[in-house]
Amino acid sequence: MDVYLACENSSEDPIDTYVVASSAMLGIIKLTMLQIQRSTLSINLCSAIQDWCNIKDARSREIMIQYARTARIISLSLFYCGFVSLTFYLLRLLPLINATANGRTFVLPMTCLFESVSNLQYILITFYQVIQLFVTYAGNCCTEGIFVGITMHLCGQLKLLMSDFHQIDHKYKRKGGSIIEEFVVRHRKLLKLTETVEDSYSIIILTQIFTSAILICITGFGLIVSWHIHDIVMTVKSIVIMIVMLMQCFLYSYAGDNLRDQSEALSFALYDSNWCDFSPNDIRDLAFIMIKTNIPIRLTAGKFFYVTRATFTDILKTAVSYLSALRVMIDKRETNSY
Repeated sequence: MDVYLACENSSEDPIDTYVVASSAMLGIIKLTMLQIQRSTLSINLCSAIQDWCNIKDARSREIMIQYARTARIISLSLFYCGFVSLTFYLLRLLPLINATANGRTFVLPMTCLFESVSNLQYILITFYQVIQLFVTYAGNCCTEGIFVGITMHLCGQLKLLMSDFHQIDHKYKRKGGSIIEEFVVRHRKLLKLTETVEDSYSIIILTQIFTSAILICITGFGLIVSWHIHDIVMTVKSIVIMIVMLMQCFLYSYAGDNLRDQSEALSFALYDSNWCDFSPNDIRDLAFIMIKTNIPIRLTAGKFFYVTRATFTDILKTAVSYLSALRVMIDKRETNSY
């Protein structure tokens, strides 16, 4: 409604409206989908707890800690960037103490709708908008923290399985042919866990990539405008928002690529083992395992396309091309005006 009324506000108000509204819709979609898939996703969480409780040696523990630290770094980076972006919106509250009836500043652009409210109503609306921003921030960043934690744990388990494949000949001599069945069961379990992540986050990934691509272009337009009018606050805020959007896209691409790489490495690990010393029946079983591992594990966006680093680079190239064309148009317009 504020955009429709087109009141005489600063140039960043419509952009802020689009960014916050899109982020709020993203948060609603993420929380709704996770609520629908909570029973499916709980399988991954219970399996991760069981894996941490059943660590048998220091090597396995070190690999799991390594991937857990990677997930922690990625999650905290996203949390901190999101919080910085949130802080820029809260900077609008600085004139709150000296607010008057003729000049009030809202956290979100609502000047047209609430320009004639009382002081008490102004305080209540401002408090409500702050809560909205915190919920939007938490709904986006925390759900992605869960995603990166689960996927990095699966990558660690795939790497442990690959390490066991390298040592399959030693275990085979100790336990006999039963070790082949253990690997098959473990591999099938990891495939099932990956499918649950795919089912839970497929729609979320599609919505996130589509929305982030649009918001990067909109925020980039605000960045170009603020750079020309020398608005430092808006320029820094636009840069931070673009970083958050790019990090969200990169997070899904990074997780999808890691799952694919680890799953493809399983086949090579089996081939490098001393499988020629096994019995003919066990060699046949290993051949079936290699055929299965040749199909890489991949995450998709709504079942439409695979999410890899190439997806992230395509979004980045499209956004940069759009911003370059837009900057040239603005420069030509300023030249013609002179």
